[in-house]
Amino acid sequence: MSDKDYSYDIPDHPIEYVEVDPRVIKFDPRAQRSLNKARAQAIAEKLVPTALGTPILSRRDDGQYAVDGMHRVYACQLILTGNVSVRDKVREDIQTITCEIHSGLSMANEASLFIIKNKESSKVGPTDEFRIGVLAGHPLFVDTNTVLEKHQLKVGSRTTNAVRGIKGILDVVKECGPEVLDQSLAIAEGAWGRTPDTWHSVTIAGIAMVLSRHPDVVKPLELAQKLKRQGDPLSFKAKIQTIATNGNTRLDGTKGRLKAAHLAVASAWNANRRVNRIPVPNIFE
Repeated sequence: MSDKDYSYDIPDHPIEYVEVDPRVIKFDPRAQRSLNKARAQAIAEKLVPTALGTPILSRRDDGQYAVDGMHRVYACQLILTGNVSVRDKVREDIQTITCEIHSGLSMANEASLFIIKNKESSKVGPTDEFRIGVLAGHPLFVDTNTVLEKHQLKVGSRTTNAVRGIKGILDVVKECGPEVLDQSLAIAEGAWGRTPDTWHSVTIAGIAMVLSRHPDVVKPLELAQKLKRQGDPLSFKAKIQTIATNGNTRLDGTKGRLKAAHLAVASAWNANRRVNRIPVPNIFE
């Protein structure tokens, strides 16, 4: 299990509510999603000042940077600079807007703040969350990215050199540590080579669980050989699905698939083995 702190905790810091001219607010895309100007223009054309909400800013030495509410702020900027035509009353009402201003945060803290503020509403996708976390220097994302780069992998589409399901990969690092992710990716590649299905996040998590629970028993090279005998990675992925659904007789959730992956990898290790066997979990308990 990982003993490193990968939480989104933010240190105590000053927070105040201040009226701010939207035109002085600068954006830093490293700590938030990329600006979608078309979306901001659509907001500006239908802007209702009383429904603007409270954008969140992080004050830095060189100015103010929006952490949350970037598109609403940019919509106000478009109106105030004359790039979008609206009623005079709307323009008057947004000469200043109420903002929640945070001071004394690092880039990693800002990324945590953005992710926390958006997590419940599902505004931020896993890929954006990963990109923001890496660029902002958040330890969880940096450590994960370091391992992925070591294996010449990127986060994105389903290709030979890319992983999907980055949330599952991040969970491996949180639960087991980056060293176990490193070993798990090496084992998967040793078993199946570099294919899109090799990097299936649930399969990688199953390997990681076996490694982290039985580090003194399981030998990485031998486990790779055992997994290779199970068939190609797509077949192994299908095996996990069959276990998770009990032969398509029940629904499977994320936890069920993870338990099934643990069982499938543990069973592969135990195959034709009389010594150094490891416990096989009962996923339906």
